[in-house]
Amino acid sequence: MKKSAFILAIISLLVGAFGAIALTEAGQMINMPREWVFSYFEYRVTLNVFIVALAVVAIYLLLKGSLLGKKWIGLYGIAIVACLFVINIFAPEFWLRAQQYGAEFMSVEQANQKLSNDSDVFVLEINGDARAYPRDWMQLPHIVGDKIGGQETVMTYCALSNLPVAFNPKMNGQETDFRVIAQVHNNLIFTDRNSGELIQQVTGTAEYSQTQLQQYPVQRMTWQAFKSLYPKGQVFNYKPNAFDQLTLKLFDTALIPHYEGVAMFPTLNEPDPRVKSGEQVWGVTIDGKSVAVTQSHFDKQQQFVAHLPAQDVLFVQYPEFDTVAAYLVDDSRNWQEVSVDPYGKYDGGQLTRANLYSGMPWMIWSHWFPESEIYQ
Repeated sequence: MKKSAFILAIISLLVGAFGAIALTEAGQMINMPREWVFSYFEYRVTLNVFIVALAVVAIYLLLKGSLLGKKWIGLYGIAIVACLFVINIFAPEFWLRAQQYGAEFMSVEQANQKLSNDSDVFVLEINGDARAYPRDWMQLPHIVGDKIGGQETVMTYCALSNLPVAFNPKMNGQETDFRVIAQVHNNLIFTDRNSGELIQQVTGTAEYSQTQLQQYPVQRMTWQAFKSLYPKGQVFNYKPNAFDQLTLKLFDTALIPHYEGVAMFPTLNEPDPRVKSGEQVWGVTIDGKSVAVTQSHFDKQQQFVAHLPAQDVLFVQYPEFDTVAAYLVDDSRNWQEVSVDPYGKYDGGQLTRANLYSGMPWMIWSHWFPESEIYQ
C-alpha cells in the first residue's frame, strides 16, 4: 500500500507539473516542442480527471495507512490544486484576461487625455467605422472584441511578435469565446472555449481542424495620426488593476533585449542573416508566399509594388502619418506613380487593403515565413 500510494502521488504531480509548464511561458523557456503543448491542451480535460483521480486515491491511501503526516498530505493537495489552477485558470481567467465580450471604448476626445501623440495604436476600419487599440493597453488582454462597421471583430496582439492581427471571430459560422492560453515560437496561441480549438495568431489557423480565420486588415500608426485621420473613431479603454500594472512593468523591461534581437524564448530557427534579428519589418503573405519590407527600403522608395505569385501588392509609406499601408492591385496602372491617400482612395476609386503585418522583429517573421522575399 505504501509503495502504491507514493507512486500514485508522484505520477499525479508529474502529469500536473508537466501541464503547468507546457501551458505557461516555462515550457518555452526550455524549448518544449510545439506538438507537446498542443497535444497536452487537446487532452487536458481527460488529464485533469486523471490527475484528480490519482490524487484522491493517493490521499486516501496515505491517510488510511498513516504513511505521511497531515501537513505533508496537505502540501501535496495544495500542489495538485496549484497545477490544476495554472493549467486551467491562471492565464485565461486571472492573468491575461481576454475581452472579446464587454470591452469598453471611449471617444477620441476622452482618449486624448490619456495618450501621448507618439503612442503606438493599431487601427481597424470597416465601412468608415474606425477603432484604435493602443499597444500598451493590448499587452495583457491580448484579445478585444467589438462590432465595427456592422461586422463582428476581434483584435489580437502578441507582444513577443509585436504583432496586431484582427479576425472575424466566427469559426465555420459558429460563435466563439476566445481566451489566451500561451505562446509557442514567440507567438500567441489562443483557444475557442466553445469548440476546443487552438489558434496560432500569426497564421490565423485552427490547429485541429485547420480552419482559417477570416482576417481584417490592420494599420499601425501613432495616436496623433489616428485622431487626425479618424476624429470620430472609438478607442479601446483598458483599466489595469494593481497586479496588471506590475506585470506591464515586467513586460516592458523583459521586452527591451527581445526587440533588440535577443529572443526571449529560444524557440526560433537559426537567424536569417539577410536582415538584423531585431529589425522590424512590414510583411504580407498571400497563398503561402510572403514578402517583407525593411525601413531602409522605404527610405529609398516610399511607394512601390511587390509582385507575389498570386497577387501584386502596393506598399505605401505615409511619413506625415507615421504609418505604412498595403493594397491589393492589378496591372492596369503604374501604381508607383498613382497618388493614394491613407484611406486607400485614388483618382479612379478605392483600393482594397492587404492584410499587413506591421512591426514584427525579423527573427520572428523569418521563423514563420522562412522563404519570404525581402525588400531592403
